[in-house]
Amino acid sequence: MGLCLFLMLGAVSCDDDDDDIEVFDNNTFFEDFSANNLFNDWDLDNDDLLDEDEMTMSFFETWDTNDNEMLDNAELNAIEEDFGMSTADWDVWDTDNDGMIERSEFIAGADTDAIFDSWFTDWDMDADGFIEEREFTDGVFGLWDDDGDGFLSEVEYNGFFDTYFGL
Repeated sequence: MGLCLFLMLGAVSCDDDDDDIEVFDNNTFFEDFSANNLFNDWDLDNDDLLDEDEMTMSFFETWDTNDNEMLDNAELNAIEEDFGMSTADWDVWDTDNDGMIERSEFIAGADTDAIFDSWFTDWDMDADGFIEEREFTDGVFGLWDDDGDGFLSEVEYNGFFDTYFGL
């Protein structure tokens, strides 16, 4: 029997054949991610829905990994690498030219960046103008599934979760 590993987000079953840890599919990810109430952290008005403003604010807070209320070059480089934001022109977003993206600059920049509109539209599967918890976890799953195979490997899962949610 393979060694069973329990991640902080939930149990990952073991593969009896070759001792490899099985990967998360979208449903398992939903169950485990939801159990940590991360959606509730993004739902700033506690209405069980995310609007575009909540989504933008929450991305800022998630990406501000050192919690200094601004995005520095290391964080911006990680955003480009981890979330495909290589087309963002951070120099344009940085309106005070201090080399950092403050919250207000981020909100203004996100309002003009097509990738945020695309994410919101793509995640809002029922097109009601809000992101529900399942739509949220499906969207996060899609961002984290680097190779697009419909599964999260342990590397994909742990790399993103530890970096951006660090529970």
